[in-house]
Amino acid sequence: MEHDTSARFNPYVHGARGLFCLMVFVYHVVHSGLPTFDLFARGPLGEALQTGKFGVEFFFGISGIVILPSLYRAPSVVAFILDRYARILPVLWVTVIAIALFGWLSGKGPSLLLVGANLLAPPPFIDIIQINPAAWSLGYEFLFYGVCTVVFFISGFSRPLALALAAASLIFLLYYPRALLMIGGVLIAEKYLSSTLLQSLAKYPAIFFVLFLTDWRGLELAGATDYVGLVTPAYLSFSDWIVAFPFVVLGGVFGTIFLLGVSRGNGLLGRMLGWPVMQWLGTISFSFYLWPPLVMAGVKLIMYRTGMVDALGPGSQLFFLLVSLPPSLIIATISHRLLEVKVTGQIRKRIDRISEAKPAVRPIIKDSTALEEGT
Repeated sequence: MEHDTSARFNPYVHGARGLFCLMVFVYHVVHSGLPTFDLFARGPLGEALQTGKFGVEFFFGISGIVILPSLYRAPSVVAFILDRYARILPVLWVTVIAIALFGWLSGKGPSLLLVGANLLAPPPFIDIIQINPAAWSLGYEFLFYGVCTVVFFISGFSRPLALALAAASLIFLLYYPRALLMIGGVLIAEKYLSSTLLQSLAKYPAIFFVLFLTDWRGLELAGATDYVGLVTPAYLSFSDWIVAFPFVVLGGVFGTIFLLGVSRGNGLLGRMLGWPVMQWLGTISFSFYLWPPLVMAGVKLIMYRTGMVDALGPGSQLFFLLVSLPPSLIIATISHRLLEVKVTGQIRKRIDRISEAKPAVRPIIKDSTALEEGT
């Protein structure tokens, strides 16, 4: 069995991955703790730079768009889960081990138990220290894959049970609203957002991109929290949560309309996502998401030890950006070719051979026109 995705590839969704990775990269720069100019630290531009972290929410939305079609194409639910592990774990494991080695060499390394726990990408309700600070989102991803698999697996046998599980997932989102756009992505993939009004609004994705970021950042500031994920009943009083929840939902609506427009290549933003540079960034986006924390830690250490920070003053953060970006892109490109293409490719071939040798646990026969390959 070959992974033929050429007919399903969506260049706009693919390019969007590059945009979202750049957002997260800029956020890491902004939160490097290095001195910067007031222009980048305060005012509208400072607030805009703070929203880079929400590129992760859009990644969750893309997962919603691509995962169900990937599930439909898989020969069985077991093969689907194994394929997801083959896709994610090689890069995760290498980055976690590399960061742990960096820590051990500097005399501040994590315990072997913590390293082992990080290699499993635990779900968000298991609170552990993330050795790779970017890897926290992978726990959400694996949980989402599991929910999709279980719902899909049992829906043919007990639809009420499937609906109950889906409702339980919605309740889970009340405590982890950063995953809200996964639902929006699923609605897009299943073509539930085909109304004339939504299609008209989706012609202007840039507007809803700004609205989402404004809404999410506003929630963060109003709740005096570091992440929108803390705007939950567990961290707020019930009255405050009741006030905040409609804005969480509104942000989900804005983000979903943005993703709908992006998936159709609407507007100037949609066309920009089709540029070759954005396609390249989309291709290396997963490695570009996980490797920069290690690169940045090394660059920042050198800057402090050589006295560059004192010499550059407020220019330190801009210099940090310019120096960290090229090696991050180079390492991400190498990681993509070696780990994502070669290693994952070899694992997938073995999974395919096992799938062909054994009867599928549950053949997936539903046809679907996927928007993207689901990487």
